[in-house]
Amino acid sequence: MSVTSTAVLTRARVARRVVALLLVVAGVLACALSLLGVTGGFLGDFRFYVTLAFLILGPGWAAAGFLRRAPAAHVWLLTIGVGVATTLLVSQVMVSAGIWRPAVALYAMTVISIPFLLRHAVVAQ
Repeated sequence: MSVTSTAVLTRARVARRVVALLLVVAGVLACALSLLGVTGGFLGDFRFYVTLAFLILGPGWAAAGFLRRAPAAHVWLLTIGVGVATTLLVSQVMVSAGIWRPAVALYAMTVISIPFLLRHAVVAQ
């Protein structure tokens, strides 16, 4: 392995860790804004974007973090695919059961995703 490829791997590892930490922050922030009942204005828009970003990327990044030395495109495709699929599946279960509680679903997905995201942010890969 050359010095250049080692540097690239190091930058990729750092980037993956930073993304994992940003998603942890986004998940906690989305839950906090939900608990505070923020709905309108700038903060309401911010809550929407943070929540959407976390629900699309958080669960997927938690799963994609287990890929070893995968190309970045594969990691991002898996991240978005798993995130969208998880969000749609949880939504479908809520609709089918007649229990529409999106805030509870957000809290549950955050509680499930954050330990894996923290693991990916801390453990050397």
